[in-house]
Amino acid sequence: MHLLERQKQLDELNRCFREASAASGKLVLVAGEAGFGKSSLVERFTSEHRGEARTLWGACDGLSTPRALAPVHEIAAQTSALNGRDTRDDESRDWLFRLLLEELTRPEHVWVVVLEDLHWADAATLDFLRFIGRRIQRTRAVFVATYRDDELSADHPVRLTLGELTGHHIVRMRLAPLSLAAVEVLARDSGRDAALLHQVTGGNPFFVREVLASRGELVPETVRDAVVARLARCLPATRELAELVAISPGRTETWLVESLLGPRPTALDEAGTRGLLEVQTDSIAFRHELTRLAVLGTIQPERARALHGHVLRTLVEHRADLARLVHHATFAEQAAAVLEYAPLAAKEAARLGAHREAAAHLGAALRYGSSLATALRAELLEQHAQESSLANQTRAAITSATDALASWQEVGNVAAQSRVLGLLSQEYRNVGDKRAADQCVADAISLLEVLPRSANLAMAYGWRSLLAVHRGWDREALEFGQRALELAREVGDPAAESHALCHIGGALLGTGDRAGYESLARSLALALEHKMEDHAARAYRTLLFYASLIHDFARAQRAFNEGVEYCEERGIFSHSAYIRAYYTTCELDRGEWTEAARMATELLRSSEYASVQQRVTIMATLALVRIRRGDPGADELLDQAFALAIPTSELNRIGRVAAALAEQAWYQGKPADVVHATAVGLAHVRGHTAPWINGELLFWQSRAQPVGPIAGDVAEPYRLMLSGDWRAAADAWERMGMPYEQALALAEGSEAALREALSILDRLGAGPLGAIVRRRLRELGARGIPRGPNEVTRANPSGLTAKELEVLHLLAQGCTTAQLARRLHRSPKTVDHHVCSLLEKLDVHSRMEAVAVAFARGIITRGTAPGRQTNRNQC
Repeated sequence: MHLLERQKQLDELNRCFREASAASGKLVLVAGEAGFGKSSLVERFTSEHRGEARTLWGACDGLSTPRALAPVHEIAAQTSALNGRDTRDDESRDWLFRLLLEELTRPEHVWVVVLEDLHWADAATLDFLRFIGRRIQRTRAVFVATYRDDELSADHPVRLTLGELTGHHIVRMRLAPLSLAAVEVLARDSGRDAALLHQVTGGNPFFVREVLASRGELVPETVRDAVVARLARCLPATRELAELVAISPGRTETWLVESLLGPRPTALDEAGTRGLLEVQTDSIAFRHELTRLAVLGTIQPERARALHGHVLRTLVEHRADLARLVHHATFAEQAAAVLEYAPLAAKEAARLGAHREAAAHLGAALRYGSSLATALRAELLEQHAQESSLANQTRAAITSATDALASWQEVGNVAAQSRVLGLLSQEYRNVGDKRAADQCVADAISLLEVLPRSANLAMAYGWRSLLAVHRGWDREALEFGQRALELAREVGDPAAESHALCHIGGALLGTGDRAGYESLARSLALALEHKMEDHAARAYRTLLFYASLIHDFARAQRAFNEGVEYCEERGIFSHSAYIRAYYTTCELDRGEWTEAARMATELLRSSEYASVQQRVTIMATLALVRIRRGDPGADELLDQAFALAIPTSELNRIGRVAAALAEQAWYQGKPADVVHATAVGLAHVRGHTAPWINGELLFWQSRAQPVGPIAGDVAEPYRLMLSGDWRAAADAWERMGMPYEQALALAEGSEAALREALSILDRLGAGPLGAIVRRRLRELGARGIPRGPNEVTRANPSGLTAKELEVLHLLAQGCTTAQLARRLHRSPKTVDHHVCSLLEKLDVHSRMEAVAVAFARGIITRGTAPGRQTNRNQC
């Protein structure tokens, strides 16, 4: 089949193949709406290299809850590396990921790996894509992943995953609709009106071919009409076959069809001839998912339920995949089957790190949970809460945990109550409900202290220590942490011991005592040794938080790299979310403002980062970038962050936002606001040992009023600044690798120091402080002061043209190429040129990344585009 208007993409894929042949592998992300020819493009590419490469195929399925790692198992089964080993038998998926990576690095082959329909991927498969994407350059493989970008919301997990994959080894391409000229070629011998056909189909290649395959002179209004018309002309046996295949996403095994319908060679021939089904020796599938959905939409509900029931019974007899059983049981509305298979499917998904899917399976079971005995329902609810928590679905975790607690109270299971109370305390903390978090921990301790000493009590003491750590209650944190540690060792529970050591380490580091690193290292080692994934993830997260708090960037970067890899390879999104959020502060402090803003913007767009602690951290980082660059959009962020931080009573959150508010007020020339903001922050710090946040707040307070004697718990660089020793302070900040703070100190010095500060600030793009330094130089009578970037360049640091800026604003509103063309009165090809140009100037690979970077840099804000009144409804 001839592919129209896809040669550019084929050329790019062939370039990637040549580089992979030279041991420089590539991950190619192919995006396009349904029917745009993603599969056809990849099939053409693989056919051109059939004699030169080994090809592996895998496809995500559209089950109601996807099978965990199904496409990865499918790919692995096509390799020789497994030696007959069942990839589902091992307790860990890590060996499978590394086995496939080793296979792709073997020098005797060039590989083409295809992963289709990524928009349906389960969490574990997305982890595999992250794993491969970060290592693909070391392989001899072209790894092609296709997905429908129009079906991905701004907070879809696939968008987050793709946003994390960056570098020259990541290649992105998006397929566009066919032009009118291409449709004219396809319709040349049909007698159809090509212009009308192009208008009705929007240039969608699949729609065009479906309409051309339908009889009649008129163009059907929808593709569904075309498919249904073709199906209506088939034999009854063929229609029955099509219905059976339609209720199962993906491919349907031939044995399953024959078990339910018997041999139907005539029906198979007709379905293949008419282009409805693709018939292979062992399986049958629709040629396109849109065709399957069109046929599925014609089946009456009662008929569909009956078909699902028949399929379910046959699959049970053949011991089929649990996720498939849950899918058909759900649509057959068979409660007993859902209650039997959904918890088992959840257990398997959780084992593979697909915690979102595990939570979804348990949610399916809970829809029928009212028929269960109270203890069984409580167990299901607790499992759902745990999996929702690991998937960072905080609200769902709270709802299920609350119901589980009530059920466990009804049956009188104290140990279970304490477990759930511990979980609830952390989830309430995540949403900023201090009172509820405190109450849950207090209730757990009071329940357990009257019973024999146990690991559950040690865990409860650990939760109490954690709450105290984050509120700066150092003595209480260490007291309950030590209680937890002693009890954990007394009863011989490594999980409780790791938990206690983690919070002891955090409490020590929070006061500036680096002995805390030793406790955290022991906590992590215990967790890794005993394969306690949640505890290991917590240790990485705590290590990063405190390393960033005391500006130990080398250790923070190691914790980030190792922690993100560990968590995301296991689907522990609750902890990886925190790790990513905390690392934005490191990028900010190291002067990597563009990267900090990019990360923060992408995280804010994702519902993965829903906890209060995460959002406060991210908002403060992004606001500080904007404040220091003089970009708009900081006010709203700081107002939201402050409103979220105050109810938590956590001094590091409140102190950080208060310091940012004070910094902003100082640049705005509002000393009274500086005093107010620092007073709020210092009120929460008072009585606690928090040298870094205390020092930062005192420094900004000193910009508006005298601060009096310097307290003992002030970090050394701030102590030097407060005492007026700007040179020693600047040297200290330089040794730590914090250029903005170095420039702040130099700004208090001599003309030479001011010039040094200006050089740093211009490099950072720190407009407001740069303006202050220039004014001070002029006041000293200095000559030859560098002018720095002008206002136009600073407002548009990427050098975009007016038209590119307009395109960027419309992209931020979600406009497609066709919509952009209509709005700008330009051809789609011209619009594509503008888009390609702005992607290059912003140094990004996708429209989504372009919008994220534009917001981060303040190039666009929440307002409308310049020069033209916008209307969101038009996009």
